[in-house]
Amino acid sequence: MTFFTELKRRNVFKVASVYLVTCWIILQIVAVISPALHLPTLFSTITTVILAIAFPFVCIFAWAFELTPQGLKRTHEVDINESIREQTGSKINYILAAALALALAFISYQNWFVRSADESLERSIAVLPFEDMSRDNSQGYFGDGIAEEILNSLARLNQLVVISRTSSFNFKDSQTDIRKIGELLNVNYVLEGSVRKDKDKVRITAQLIEVATGAHIWSQTYDRELTSIFDLQDELTFAITQALKLNLLPEQVEHEAGMTTNPDAYELFIQGRELAYQRTSESLEQAADLLQQAIKLDPQFYLAKAQLYMVYNFALDYGGFTEVLREAETERLFWELLAAPDFPLKTLVMAKHAENNIKLEVSQVLFQQAYAQAPNDPLIQNISTLRLDNYQDMILRREQILKTNPQSQVNMSNLGYLYLVTEEPAKAQALLSRMERLFPDSSLNFVSNLYFSYAYQQDIEATLALVNGYRGEPNADYRRAKSAVNILAGNIDTALDYMAAELRQSPDYTEQFINAFLLLLDLDMRGKLNEQQRLRYQQLPVNESTKTELLTHYKLLLGDETLYEQQQQLAGVSVEEFMQRVDLNRSEPYDYAAIKKRKGDDSYVLALQTNLANANSLCQQTQNKLGWWCAGLMYFKGDISLQQTQNMFKRQPMLYTFTIGIEKFILSSPAFYGMSQHPEFEPLANEFLDNTFRKWNPDLVPEKAIESAKH
Repeated sequence: MTFFTELKRRNVFKVASVYLVTCWIILQIVAVISPALHLPTLFSTITTVILAIAFPFVCIFAWAFELTPQGLKRTHEVDINESIREQTGSKINYILAAALALALAFISYQNWFVRSADESLERSIAVLPFEDMSRDNSQGYFGDGIAEEILNSLARLNQLVVISRTSSFNFKDSQTDIRKIGELLNVNYVLEGSVRKDKDKVRITAQLIEVATGAHIWSQTYDRELTSIFDLQDELTFAITQALKLNLLPEQVEHEAGMTTNPDAYELFIQGRELAYQRTSESLEQAADLLQQAIKLDPQFYLAKAQLYMVYNFALDYGGFTEVLREAETERLFWELLAAPDFPLKTLVMAKHAENNIKLEVSQVLFQQAYAQAPNDPLIQNISTLRLDNYQDMILRREQILKTNPQSQVNMSNLGYLYLVTEEPAKAQALLSRMERLFPDSSLNFVSNLYFSYAYQQDIEATLALVNGYRGEPNADYRRAKSAVNILAGNIDTALDYMAAELRQSPDYTEQFINAFLLLLDLDMRGKLNEQQRLRYQQLPVNESTKTELLTHYKLLLGDETLYEQQQQLAGVSVEEFMQRVDLNRSEPYDYAAIKKRKGDDSYVLALQTNLANANSLCQQTQNKLGWWCAGLMYFKGDISLQQTQNMFKRQPMLYTFTIGIEKFILSSPAFYGMSQHPEFEPLANEFLDNTFRKWNPDLVPEKAIESAKH
């Protein structure tokens, strides 16, 4: 008798078959009940290992023992004539048939009644903000924070295409159908959920939905202690990857480096981060306070420190904090973050700090390193792309970002600008139409249309209609435009009314009206305001130091540096002292340096060239279409040729929205010294003025070139 025949006679094959089918059924049951019973992922692993180890013992047991009417006996003790192996084998056959039928039923249920991820579809997903289910709806920030952490964890997986926070969170509190959201975001799957936090308990419900069918392919509810929120986030993220049929191990899913393990610090952090996204002076100050509290609870909470650094950095553009406090805090946080493990926001902080300290080569590398670490992070996306030194690379990057962040107003606005300066107006208009459809009253939509109508088309009537028709939230760009555009259009009284009302509301708005103040000062100095307008202009609530700064700036635009030199106490100082005393983030030092160069001292220009390296590169790539300030950069670099001068007047866009109206000083401003040395400059400049400022408001610029500063 052969060994194979003996295995068959002793029913070893049948027992093994029943055991294997039973093991498969057990593992399927474990997979179903584990989430409901909050069993750890390790439980299924341990179960599988135990069942595998038991298999050879089951086979040995079937070989060594036989079932008889008297019970189990060793096989060699049973007489072959008294053996009931055939009856036992028949019973095993019935058991095997029942097990197979049960397995077949389970497989049929899975295939026909339970939806699973379609393996033919791209693994693209959008994570929506989790709905706040608290009794008083006061925990919205917590649901947003949980959703964002899950989004960030998923975004770190190369197997997934994850839509950025900006686009996904545009649908917060939206009643739009999930399938429509998926279609708008161009994804195949959407994760939605809800959060209910009560004291130290949290309940999170999550559903993964297939966009094409609207079917729920996975859903689960988790009830946990708040202290285990970090493990829960990792567990939930891993469950999503399993539902999407990604071949991952649990340890491949982890939260970001620099995160805290203190639940109270974490809650303060997500509150502060949410406020930081609002980008107002008030929200930034509140965010800083909450983040400082979080850091106090956990001094090793490096992610909160990096976020706090960015909050102080945002204040440069949005207001909040004194300059002394801002500089001291960013310096302190920078040194503390050096000891932190690497994570994307830390890299961004290192890049910003290098840039702020004029270490441009270092900052360039770090900005792109941050993007490589977190290409889906909206903040990193925008800042790192702005620092690319090639405009075609910028366009390609922003077009790629449009796929993973299709609802980012910042990205669309910047991409539209790039299309205009690279002479692709049709693409720019298509983007403007898209923004108008998606964000009709947004400030960025306003800025994009302002650039198109004012800078590109030089259409003052269309620009005025845009300004007066805007119904969104007023911000610095809007205040700058409304005040200056009305002056350019000859509506002096309208501009004065608006400025007076806004300044009474907040004196901090003064900086946002600089362009309008310079235009009014020029009209006043040349006697173009009537008595009532002149009185109202002089009564605007502006302090004396600001008036002095305005007059100083105005004098520089006319080519007179004496007042600035007195104000900054620059007479007789070395170039090194000059670099220490002046604010290099303002235009005045550069105007002063240009005037000094024209008078034969180019030492200031040479000292400032390092600061202008990136801007010089971008101007060259776009044939100086970025704005008139490219002419000033060319003057710093060296003499401007006649061809370059002619090209400056042939380019589009011709104007610049940040310095609305200041181009009217083209005949006298130091920014144009390099071009004004050519005989053709004055007729070209006057033709430009005739087609713009003189045409819009004859009082803006004298008919003759009496302002020209020839030397």
